[in-house]
Amino acid sequence: MAEYHLTATDEIVIRTADQASIPNDPLNRDWVEYQKWLAAGGVPDPYVPPPEPEPVPPPEDVVLFNHENRIRSLEGVPPLDVGEFQRMMGG
Repeated sequence: MAEYHLTATDEIVIRTADQASIPNDPLNRDWVEYQKWLAAGGVPDPYVPPPEPEPVPPPEDVVLFNHENRIRSLEGVPPLDVGEFQRMMGG
């Protein structure tokens, strides 16, 4: 792990030790230190985009899922998990 890691923009780098955001500003002393570190051969860790968020089902699907499982409960049938429900609905 390097002392710094890049972000999605060149406007900011992150200092690993304290997760400080360092703006690309030649008057900022942390940016000056970062530039010295680079000049001395430092290589920052690359930017890693965050994982894609799980899709949020529309409210009507949540209602249908809950309704189906309430009916199953009344019938004494095991509830569906989300994957089973999606397959049942053709998704």
